[in-house]
Amino acid sequence: MKMVMVICPENRTETIRGLVAQHDVRAYSELHEITGAGEKGIKHGDRIWPGKSVIVFTVVSEGKKAELFAALKACRRSLEPEDSLHAFVVPVEEAL
Repeated sequence: MKMVMVICPENRTETIRGLVAQHDVRAYSELHEITGAGEKGIKHGDRIWPGKSVIVFTVVSEGKKAELFAALKACRRSLEPEDSLHAFVVPVEEAL
């Protein structure tokens, strides 16, 4: 099993939820109001550095991971230049 973790701007949350649903992934979690710095700048949710990110993650089979990750890559290519989307795959050794 693999964990797919996506970090995206808050305004892209619905897009990511849609991708997850399109690929028949029914279980996922979200962490909102994420702040930090990355290749597209700083997001601290204040007047100086506006914006926040969301982390969406799910644990899926190897086959589903490949399918979902391919869809995330296509989504990333379609974003505006100022938007960012990062996805990571983490091995899951055990789950309850």
